[in-house]
Amino acid sequence: MQKFKRLWLHLKPNQAVQYFNAANQAALSQVITSAEQGHRGEIRLIIEARLPMALIWQNTTARERALSWFSDLRVWDTEGNTGIVLYLLLAERQLELVADRGIANKVPPAQWQAICQQLERDLAANQVLPGLSQTLKQLGDLLAQHFPLPIDSENPNELSNEPVIVI
Repeated sequence: MQKFKRLWLHLKPNQAVQYFNAANQAALSQVITSAEQGHRGEIRLIIEARLPMALIWQNTTARERALSWFSDLRVWDTEGNTGIVLYLLLAERQLELVADRGIANKVPPAQWQAICQQLERDLAANQVLPGLSQTLKQLGDLLAQHFPLPIDSENPNELSNEPVIVI
C-alpha cells in the first residue's frame, strides 16, 4: 500500500470506533472471561483505531503490530504457552490472530484461517460485536479442546480479560 494512501486511512475518521464504548468494552470483557472457562488458555483482544504515525512511516504491518502487542502484553508468558491475541486495526480493516506455540502447534492453519474469514464477513456486515463475541467463543472452544482443565479446577487467569482499545 502506498505510504500516503496508508497515512490517509489512519487520519480519516473511522466509524467503527462507535462500537467500542465503555458498555461494549465491558461486554467484550465478559465474553473473554466466559470463553476462558474450562481450559488453561488466555485470550487477549486488542483493537486499534489507527497506528501511530511513526509506525506508518516505518511501514509496520498489522501482523507486526499484533506480534508487538503479543510481546508487550506478555501473552507468550503463560504457563502452557496457550495465549492467543486477536488484533484488529480498524483504519486498514485488518485482523490478525497470533497464537503462542502451545496452541498454534495443535490447530491446523486452515482452522485459524476459517475463524478469521468468518470474523471478516461479520465485520463487513457491520456485525461487529456479535462477530467478535462469536470469534472469542470459538477461540475459547479451541483452547478447551486442546488444554482442558481437570474437573473442579479453575482457570488461573494469568492475563487480564479486559480488551485493549486504542481509539
